Formats: sequence, C-alpha cells, structure tokens
Amino acid sequence: MVDRGFEDVPDEAEESGSRRVHWTIIKRTVADQKSGKPISTTYVLQREDSETEFPNLGTARAAANKTIIHPEKLTMSKAEHAAAKNSK
Repeated sequence: MVDRGFEDVPDEAEESGSRRVHWTIIKRTVADQKSGKPISTTYVLQREDSETEFPNLGTARAAANKTIIHPEKLTMSKAEHAAAKNSK
C-alpha cells in the first residue's frame, strides 16, 4: 500500500447529507522471474468496488483529489527572511 485516504461525496439518497468514500493506492510491480528485476510498475486506485490503473503515483493521487504540498515550498528562504525582516 502506497497511500490511503477518504473524501466526502454528496449522497444521492439524502439531499443534505454526504458520505465518506475511502480509497487506497496500491503499487503493482511485475518482475522478471529469473533476475527479480522489475519490468513494469502501475499504481492502482481502489475506491469502493472499482479499481483504476495509472502509470505513475502522481496521476493516481490526482484522481483521488489528493495534492501533496512539499514543506520546502512552504518555508521561506534566507533571502526572503532577510527581506521580510528589513521591511519591518
């Protein structure tokens, strides 16, 4: 298992309610029998009773509406810290 989560979707049975749908991303690798080296890798998004295959992890996460924000993009650089300090 590579990733898992859930999303709230509107429920058709209840107009005001929503239901939680759990999803899981699994890495499926096919390897050579003699050498054991991986030949191909696919990522499978499992949601309720359906499975969808994707060529890479990014597209599988996008299909599950999950975005990853890397911490290095959230922190300010030294130059940005200095500029913010000087502007005050």
